[in-house]
Amino acid sequence: MSLLIGGACVAALAFVLAWAGPALVRSAAPVLMRVPRVAVFALLSLPMLSWAVVTALSLMAAWLLKGPDVLPMPIGDVCQRCLIAANPFGGAQIDTLIPVVLFLLLPLAVTLGFLIRGGLLARRRHRENAETARLLGQEAADVEVAGRTVKIVSGHRHLAFSLPRRYGGVVLSEDLCSALEPGELTAVLEHERAHVDQGHHAIMALVEAFVRPLRFIPLFAEVAASVPLYLEIAADDRARKVAGTPALAGALLKIGPQVREGGHLGGSYALNIAGPDRVRQLVAPVRMSPGLLPTAALSSALTAFCVLFSSVIATYVGVLLTGCTLP
Repeated sequence: MSLLIGGACVAALAFVLAWAGPALVRSAAPVLMRVPRVAVFALLSLPMLSWAVVTALSLMAAWLLKGPDVLPMPIGDVCQRCLIAANPFGGAQIDTLIPVVLFLLLPLAVTLGFLIRGGLLARRRHRENAETARLLGQEAADVEVAGRTVKIVSGHRHLAFSLPRRYGGVVLSEDLCSALEPGELTAVLEHERAHVDQGHHAIMALVEAFVRPLRFIPLFAEVAASVPLYLEIAADDRARKVAGTPALAGALLKIGPQVREGGHLGGSYALNIAGPDRVRQLVAPVRMSPGLLPTAALSSALTAFCVLFSSVIATYVGVLLTGCTLP
């Protein structure tokens, strides 16, 4: 019964978080900005664990509800025995017109649908990145800049972006290299290399495949909007450690107003150094204390989601391991 009460509480928490979560995420920003890579992991965990909660609730419904049999008798009989063995609530069930097998298959079907969609998006991403790499092969030259080999394109004003390593890596424009001081150029290089080395393009692929389709839910929309910002902050952290804050801030100020003029060269999936105004956070970070309580609340919600999902899955796995087999 404690699992049932816990499930109901976590379900209510997930519903509230889905609609009030954006305010909580924004309030936690003073803390999350100081650990951007952890922030990205936590933000991605919110939608993933929210789906885990939905899965757990669907599996719990299979314990509590009873419906018409739609499976062949031998298989259906085994499944029914397995459900009874895994059911921590005893034998009491509520009769419905919904086949119980739907509650078992629904999480698998939806997950499979998202995986198929992710595969299709990955193919489209590959095609566009391959086309971008082809264009760069025609327009760009490999040049050593500040001790690093990067692709340099002529013109395109103040252009700096990165692609996955196999499609070209870091790309800069000649005009940008001429406009920046040596320290500023190093900051830009390290920022873009951080995107490549830390797998930020793959993270954005996950966001596009599994988070953006559900952005009609406010929490998912906030996660989809926040992850790119924290990826930029993570890249900024590496640039600051190598080149220093003044050099990075100077580079951002010079690049910011003009990046859009040439940003199309990298295609839809390039990560650009410019974007949100991060200079203020670099030179005068906000106090961390206002974000401590919202961060603790988010951490508690993630923990509750993990506990519910683990508890439900453990009961099913336990039954399968102890001999739930098909005839």
